[in-house]
Amino acid sequence: MPVVIMTVTAKERLEKADNLTHYTFASPGQGTLEIIANDTNNYEIGDTAGVAIVGTKLPGLEIKPRNVFGIASSGMACGPVDGAVDTDVSAQFDADKPERKWTVTIEVEVDAAYEEDAKKAALKKARSEGKVVGAQ
Repeated sequence: MPVVIMTVTAKERLEKADNLTHYTFASPGQGTLEIIANDTNNYEIGDTAGVAIVGTKLPGLEIKPRNVFGIASSGMACGPVDGAVDTDVSAQFDADKPERKWTVTIEVEVDAAYEEDAKKAALKKARSEGKVVGAQ
């Protein structure tokens, strides 16, 4: 899913949190989205912002619907942008890159007499430190 330009149509501070705001974003192509956002960016009614739609993949996370203090939040406000409403600005926010192969090396230090024992001990240590989950 993309990050698209949407317009702020409503704004209300959340009483239960000092740094959260309930926004309504709208565009012809996406309709209306309710989003709870932190105060990293502050939007006013009429502002345009890049909004990551549910399913959008960003570095380190995938946007999912969530509930914040009983209010449904369906997306993420990524930041202010200029441009036409409904324009895809995914590249500007490094979103939805295609998957590719990666080689990841995790280094742990263990004591062992033999290589096979070292491999087993290293995997066990990496798991116990939370560096590896479910590897064989």
